[in-house]
Amino acid sequence: MDKRELRVFPVERMLEDFPWQIWVVGWLAIFKAFLWLAYEPNQPEAILRLLGYKYTISMLPLVVFGIGVWNLRRWAVWGIVMVAIANLIFIMINPQIFSGFLVKSEVHVYSIVLSTIVLLCNGPLGDIFILISMPTMLKNIPKSGS
Repeated sequence: MDKRELRVFPVERMLEDFPWQIWVVGWLAIFKAFLWLAYEPNQPEAILRLLGYKYTISMLPLVVFGIGVWNLRRWAVWGIVMVAIANLIFIMINPQIFSGFLVKSEVHVYSIVLSTIVLLCNGPLGDIFILISMPTMLKNIPKSGS
């Protein structure tokens, strides 16, 4: 692959020896970018506006970094790590938004499953996974991966 070429869906990501952490982090970034459009947390209007700004601002970088991670670019790993840290800081500064990650349903098992998905994709669990995966991602990207 040409070092300057950035493919949206690089074929290499589907090979058996492609590092699963890189594959998962790429998808996680894509899900983080768009999942917020599919649900509306039960929050006061001021919090919803704040979340709307946060998600809108981070949407494009998440897509770019997710694709960059799949293309084995170091800048994308550092970018996604910075977004994950910023998200965790945002949650610490605004702990009241945490309840927005919890989906309420009349069927208890749906609440658990949907809340887990939201916590993983838009919440702190996904950000923590990205931070934990950083050393593995950097190890599997060649030093020349710019």
